[in-house]
Parts: sequence; structure tokens; C-alpha cells
Amino acid sequence: MHNTFHGDAETVIQAGSIGHVHLYGIPFQLTPLSRWAFLRRCAVTAALVASGGFLLSTGLTASTGRKAPWLVVTGLALLMTAHSVGWVTWQCRQLSRGRYENALRATVNGVLAGLAREQTARWRDEAIARRVQGPRLLPVLCRTAERALFDHWSAIRTGERSDEPLPLDGDVTEIDRLYGLVPSGRLVILGEPGAGKSVAALRLGLRLLERRQPADRVPVMLPLASWNPADTGLWRWAARRLATEHPELAAPTGFGTTLAEEVARPERLLLILEGLDEMPAERRSVALRTLNESLDEHTHLILTSRTEQYRNAVRRADVLSGAAAVTLRPLTVRELSQYLRTSTRRTGSDGTPLWEPVLARMRDGDDPHALRLRAVLSSPLMLGLALAVYGETAADPAELLDTAAFPTRARIEKHLIARLVPAVYTPPPDVGKPPRWRAEDAERHLSRLARDAARHGAPGGELAWWRWYPGQAKAATAVAVTLVYGAAVALTAALPPHGTIRWWGMTLPPWAALAVLGVLPLLVALVDVHATEPVPARLQLRRRMPTVLRRAAASAAGVGFAWLTGIPTEKDPYPAGFPVPVAIALGVLFVVRAAPSMPTDVASATPRSLLRADRVSTLTLAVNHSVTGPRRWCLEAVVLFPVLILDTWSDHAGAEVTGPAAWATLLSGVLAITVVHGITNTAWGRHAAGRVVLAATGRLPWRTMAFLEDAHARGVLRQSGGVFQFRHARLQEHLLGEAPPARDGGVRARPHPRAVRLLRRWPAPLLAGVVLAVGSATVPASVSQVRRPAGPYAVPAPACSLLDGPTVTSALHGAPVRDRAARNMGGLYAPWPRDDDGWCSWHTEANASRLALATDAETPTPDRSGAEIAKDVFAGLTTRPGTRAHADPSATPCDWRHEHVEPGSGEATARAVLLCRNVLFEIDYDAPAGEPSDPAEPMQRLLRLAVREGLRTRAGTSP
Repeated sequence: MHNTFHGDAETVIQAGSIGHVHLYGIPFQLTPLSRWAFLRRCAVTAALVASGGFLLSTGLTASTGRKAPWLVVTGLALLMTAHSVGWVTWQCRQLSRGRYENALRATVNGVLAGLAREQTARWRDEAIARRVQGPRLLPVLCRTAERALFDHWSAIRTGERSDEPLPLDGDVTEIDRLYGLVPSGRLVILGEPGAGKSVAALRLGLRLLERRQPADRVPVMLPLASWNPADTGLWRWAARRLATEHPELAAPTGFGTTLAEEVARPERLLLILEGLDEMPAERRSVALRTLNESLDEHTHLILTSRTEQYRNAVRRADVLSGAAAVTLRPLTVRELSQYLRTSTRRTGSDGTPLWEPVLARMRDGDDPHALRLRAVLSSPLMLGLALAVYGETAADPAELLDTAAFPTRARIEKHLIARLVPAVYTPPPDVGKPPRWRAEDAERHLSRLARDAARHGAPGGELAWWRWYPGQAKAATAVAVTLVYGAAVALTAALPPHGTIRWWGMTLPPWAALAVLGVLPLLVALVDVHATEPVPARLQLRRRMPTVLRRAAASAAGVGFAWLTGIPTEKDPYPAGFPVPVAIALGVLFVVRAAPSMPTDVASATPRSLLRADRVSTLTLAVNHSVTGPRRWCLEAVVLFPVLILDTWSDHAGAEVTGPAAWATLLSGVLAITVVHGITNTAWGRHAAGRVVLAATGRLPWRTMAFLEDAHARGVLRQSGGVFQFRHARLQEHLLGEAPPARDGGVRARPHPRAVRLLRRWPAPLLAGVVLAVGSATVPASVSQVRRPAGPYAVPAPACSLLDGPTVTSALHGAPVRDRAARNMGGLYAPWPRDDDGWCSWHTEANASRLALATDAETPTPDRSGAEIAKDVFAGLTTRPGTRAHADPSATPCDWRHEHVEPGSGEATARAVLLCRNVLFEIDYDAPAGEPSDPAEPMQRLLRLAVREGLRTRAGTSP
């Protein structure tokens, strides 16, 4: 329970506790803080932020070529802890400043005014739909109930100290006047089944709303069948019910409560509690005791119930404290005759008024069948059914006079109930547009919905779209969640890295490691699907746009910083830098966590409006829904894990092969999987998944909401807030008997209760988070151990075979003589003990010309690829003190922009070095004596011939 505190800040501090909130699934108690306690927590938060930021930055920008995963994980954990401590500290400080009531009063008053407007419009529409307005209103009378069913008059007449009875006899049309005579503001409306109790409560609430003043209570109608008094208090249940019908009231106030909890106060609401008789028998007396314990001098309420059920509950508990009671009485024959004559202008085949034969039979006082007809039609429910069956179709009510077909009252009532659905879905010929659904199809669908509501204990037989067929909806959602897990694993398998890693003593591909790590988060998410029931939400970003824009700007700045850290400089040509993909992922999560706000303007609470609002919230904020709750956070971490794997691999073994296409595919795939994951975490997502299965198997119409709205317009269903209900419990009972046999027989696989209880508690997602944290450190470390690629080219052929004899002879202008020992020529030759096939030199004795050729294919290491090593060697060969490297990172290797040509020691000498990814070529050329031309041109021609021959021979790739 949340307490309300009045007074200044010191009074609030002495109160000790306001409420509790949940952050990352862990409960936190909000307690006011003194100034020094607030400063101490701020210091702790700042230290955590500094430590976490330092460790995260150090781990991600390590210059050793290998990331420090443990530093990254520890940094993120410290930052999350800092966020929790800081957010809770701020909330507690707000309480300490005494702003709890002052900040909410204006908002709550606006919510109450909006709630009153919405209730007025909706109840007017419902009164029209139930046909209890204008000339259709039945002349139902009420009288004071029997003495044993209400409290002492002195307790009812609070402040008057009088035992005189109140004049509560009158007409339902003036029930608001009768209620105004009760000083305590508490009234019990009793009656037999179908006597019109719900209609009386509806009219009373509507009248009170129409004349409500700003300071008056707002009437709200709540079905008691949805309340379990043993588990939930009266006002807590009322707040939850209001938040379900009006999702905007689930908005947090920032002080550990919601708007619904602030609105659901005795001084702000008039509760109309409908249907005590619809509660299970064992709960009725408990409900009465709980109601009496929850009442104070500010509590006004109205209770409806069948007379006999209320009497039994009173015997076991007590009467409703301070409440008067009235009983609705049946219609008389005179009232029936007057009403039936004016209800229709149709006539029979002989020209007499349609209902005249039935009325004539009812006036026969001692006739048994006349007594049966009077007993049936004196009930407002049965009278309304008779008008629907005979007043708007071609059927003739004279068939009710058949004593053989209707020997008992129960047979007549069963006949009227059974004929309702066929009657409203079969209009007279050539009258209006035919119904979209045939009568037999409509009855089949309604029967299945009735059976599903009864099977799963839907309170009062409610047809709430987010609770239709919960077993099938949960099964379909579980399949979708499993597909999310499978899609994350498949995405990792489809993209690089390929090959295997060594992880915890096992040799397996990275996708298999992710599959193992994701088992526990998947189980936690599946238990979350089984154990939770999402309710409709109405979210918006409009009020949070400034925060979203600020976070987006900060995220963009972070991505820009990460990009700048990766730009090569003269001092650091190949910087490690902050990974840009990681910065993008963190930025997106930072923006997404700017939780959208819930609007405080109360919208229309109809089933379609709730469905539409939840669908819009789901589709526009699917990414946010994917990280709502710790159990979903675990599975979302599995979805984001491929980004970490690819980022690690692209910094190590995949440095030369990971391009924009791989990143674009990965990020788009992760985004698509995240959206699907978020949709499964919402009421509309589960409804959509279940509806597809149910409609495809014929158990529901494809346009289910349109079907229910049509049934409501035809008088088969009634609307209570955001849910539909059957017109009467007896109609639901009849449809249960007409329901076709279930097609989902067999044994259902259900999770073990003990496993469900274990995985539902918050340590389970915490354990899953620890497993993922360990995995995020060990799997990337294993990926980083994969040897980096050698490069696209294999080791070239022996250097002596790259230039044929005629070519060398032509270049030296004489017969070449091959050198058998390498001279200290510098570059790739100085010295050259690694591979005798990697160099070759020729000379001529006649003209002192010389030609030398060397090749070098670099071998990769776990930290550096062959291409990276070759690039560094190229820079070392072509860089002199005071100059920069000639390697052009933007040039395609072997496009000859990576060729470095420099003159030799004399005018007739030249030297060139060429980089082809992981292979280096070097050539030295001393032109023949007396050669007038520049030696660089023939040298370059010889180098190109050697490169083409060497790369094509071994790699099959033409430069």
C-alpha cells in the first residue's frame, strides 16, 4: 500500500517510506534523504561513473591489438550501477523536498475531469446500445429492501443521529434522486436475475456524471468478478482496473506511484461495484468483510447483486456498513400490457396488434400457462429478449401460447435465450443490409468465445482482446520468442566470422557458442511469456521529445568521437580507436532508454481504441519494448551479441575481409530481430500472434474486433470499459452448451511449476546476465585468438622463375650470370636467410650491368594480418628519417599507387618497391655502362612482368 503524506519536508522525512519502484527488475524502496545523505550518494554515483567510464574506455581503446573484454564488462556494470544509484537518489531527494502532493494535485484534477468526460460519453453510448433510453426504458420500480439486508438507519443517516427510515421507494428513472437521499453515499441495489440491476446502476452513474461539479467524486463502474479480495485490497484493485481500461493512468508519477493509484482514492472516486453474485461463492463473504474494512468516512460506493446471493453473504459476514438497500421489483401485467402495445406497430395476420394474443392469455388469471408467461415476461431481461426475438423479425409471438412446446417457465426462458442470436442475425427480407456474418457462424464464434472465457476463468465472462485464448496466444508468442533466439544464432552463422574457436575447452564455431550462451536467457524469456500477461498501453514520444533529442545529439557526438579516434595520423598510421559499430549500438540503446511518456489526457476506453493505441505504441516503440524488463533484456543481449562478435573479429582475423556490406547486413538483421522481439513483449503482439493461429484454424473470424462490435450493436454483447461482456450470464450459459467440441485435445506441454517459480524471480535474470557477461568476455577473447588471414595472395613462385631468360638478357644487354650468394643490398636482401627462393640476382661481365629481384609473402599472427605486416614493412622500406610512409591506405594494392621508385647510388641505377596486399616485391637495376636512357622505365617494366607472373601463378588472381 502507498501512503499519502501531508505537510512540509520534515514531516515527509519522518514518514519513513513513500513507495517502491523497479529498476532492471530489482525492487527499490523510496525513502526520503537528508541533504548530507543526498550528497554522499551523489559522490558515490560520480565515483562509479568515473570508474566505469575509465574501464570502458581503456578496454575498448587498448592499443595492443587485443581488446580487454573484462575491462569492458566491468565498466558497463559500474555504469549501470551508477545509473541505478543516481536515479533512485534523485527520486528520494524529490520526496525529501516535500513535493509529493503539490506536484500531483493539478495533474490528478485534470485526469479526473478527463475521466468524467470520457465516462459520460461512453455510458451514454452504452445506454443507447442497451436500449434503455427514451421510450425504450422499462417502467421498473424499486422499494426499500428487507430489513435484514442493510445497516441501521442511524449508521446510514450519518451526522443526523436519526433512526427514521428513508423514503427509498420509487422509479428507476429517478434513482439518482433516491441515492441523493442517502447521507452515507452507500447504496446496495438488489433484484432477481434479469431484474435490471446493471441498467439501474448505469443510469445512476450517468445521472451523477451529468450533474457533477469539479470537486465531486467521479463514478466508475467496476465488475466485482475480476476482484480477488484475498490477494488485493479494494483500492489497489480499483487502481489496477482503471489502469487496464485507461492505459494512460499507468503513467508513473515519479514518486513510486502511478496516476491510477493517485486517482483511486475515496475522496476522488465513487465506486459502482457491479455483480457481487458473479463472484465465486466462497469470495462473496470475504469481499463484504474486505469492503467493510476498507471503508472510511470518505468512501461512497454502490453495489449490485442478486438478492439471494447477497443474503447468503450477509449471513456469513455482515451487511455493507452504512449502506442502504433497495430491491427492484418485477413488472405488473398492466405495465407489461402498456409497454408491449407501444413497443411495435406490427400486426398479426388477422390485423390485430402483434402482442394482443399473448396479452389476452396473460390476463387469464388462473390459467397455469398465463402464470408462466407473466412470470417470464415480468423480468426486464426476458422482456427485452422477447422484443428482440419478435419485435424486429418476422417471427410471431403467438407461438409462445403453445402449451405443449412450452410446458414450464424454464422452457420459455430457454427458448427466448436460444432465439436471440438467430433473430438478431436474421433480419426480415428486404429490410436493410444483410449482416456480414451468418447466424450459424456468429453463434459458433460466440459459443467458442464463451467456452474460452469460462475455461480460463475470465472474470464475469469478459471478452478482453488481450486475454482471448491465452493458451494459444502464449504458445504462438513462445514460438515467436524462440524464433528470435534462432534468428540471432542464424545471423551469427550466416555472417563472418567463419571457422572455429577454442572456448572453455571446446572447439566450436562462434554461432554455437552463442547458442549455448542463449539457452538460459531463452528459458527466462519463455517463462516470462508463460507467467506474465501484458496489458494495453498508450505511449507517446511527444512529451519526451526534448529528452530524446538531447540523447540523440549526445549519441551522435559519441559516434563522431569514435570515428575521429580511428583516423590515421603521421604518428599513428594504424590507430586502434573506439569501435564505431559499438558506439552506434550504445548510442541507439541510450536513445531508446529515454522511455516514452504516458499521456495524462484520458482517452476513450473502448476495446477498439485500446487495441489501436497499443498497436501504435507497439509498432512505433518496438525497440523500446525489447528492453522493457530484465527478462527481455537478457534475450535482447543475445540478439546484440553478434555485433560484439563481428566487431572483435573485424579487429583481428577479419580485418581485411570485413566490409560495409557485412556491417550493414548485421545491423539491419539485428534491428529487424529486435523489432520482432519487442512486438512479442506487448499485448497487441501476443494478440496478433494468437489471432493469426485462431483465424487460420477457423476458431475466430479474421476481423474479430469488427465481429464483436457488430454483436454489441445487435444487443448480444454489452461493453464495460475496454472489454465486452455477454448481455447476461444466462446467455453465456446457453452459448456454453452450444459450443462445439474442443479440437485441441491431448496432453499439453506445460512448464514445471517449480521451474516457473524459480525462473520468475529476479535472481534468475540476474544469473542470466552474469552468464552473458562472462560470455561477452570469453567469446570475444576466443575470437581474437583466431589467426588473422594471410592475405589474398599465396607465396609467389621462386624469384628466379618470374623473369625468363630472354627478358633478363635484353635488360642486361648481355648473357646473364646468376649470383649464387646474396649481397648486402639492403631492403628485402639484407640479410636474406629466410627463403633462398625469395631472391634472385643476375649480372654481366661485359658491361657491369646488374638486376636483382626479391619477393616477400608475410605470415600472419593472432594480432596482425599478413596485409598489415606487409604494409608496415613497405612503410619501413620506403620511409627515411624525417619523411612519412608512402603507403596510401585509400589505394587498391597493386594498382601501382603503392609502387615506390627511387634512384640508385649512380645515375644509371634505380630501385622500386611494390605492395600487393600481403606480398612485397623489390627490384634493383644497374643499367649497362654507357646507356643514355633513364633506368627507371625499363626497371618498372621488368617489375610489372614479375608481379603478373608471380601473382597469377600462385593465387590465380590477376593484379
